[in-house]
Amino acid sequence: MKRNIFMLIKLIPIVLLLRMNVLAQVKYEIPAKKSVLEKSLEIGLEEIGTIEKSNRNNGEVVKYLAPFSLKEGNPYCAAGQYYIFLKAIESLHLEKKYIPIPKTALANEIFNYAKKGNKKVRYFPAKHNLLVWRKAKTKFGHIERIIEVEGKGWVKTLAFNVTCGDGKEGVCRKRRNVLHPLGRLAIRGLIGFAEYE
Repeated sequence: MKRNIFMLIKLIPIVLLLRMNVLAQVKYEIPAKKSVLEKSLEIGLEEIGTIEKSNRNNGEVVKYLAPFSLKEGNPYCAAGQYYIFLKAIESLHLEKKYIPIPKTALANEIFNYAKKGNKKVRYFPAKHNLLVWRKAKTKFGHIERIIEVEGKGWVKTLAFNVTCGDGKEGVCRKRRNVLHPLGRLAIRGLIGFAEYE
């Protein structure tokens, strides 16, 4: 009996933390041209396998930082997401106003943009959604694009600035859960897209 009570006491903080994490998760939906979403994903998938030169955010990955005039060494998870939208509109011969996310290299700035004046919708993952994490109450975090939904919160993502395998870092597919933190990063929420022609 004492052992069961002890186990329950140990589990209470974990359950409360998980419950707070789930309750904090939200999803905002922003408008996006369907052709831009599809083309940007196609371009993003072609970027898989781009690897850093010496695991220091350098080498070929600096192309993701170029639109922001940032030098090598800077994080590029959000910059990579913006980059594929930029390349999509260029390929489709569209104006920059068709890039659905703001020009920023900070994941949480993209989330703040989605939160400001856009529709809050039910929290569930879908293809093209952006999954955003946040480090404590800082402006820093991480962002990945959902490319496949598996179920029970599990998704496959297109991720920039991550460890890909064999200790190499760069652009690759990852498997994440939209209900679980990423190391010390808590999930902030999802950014969905209301598609239009």
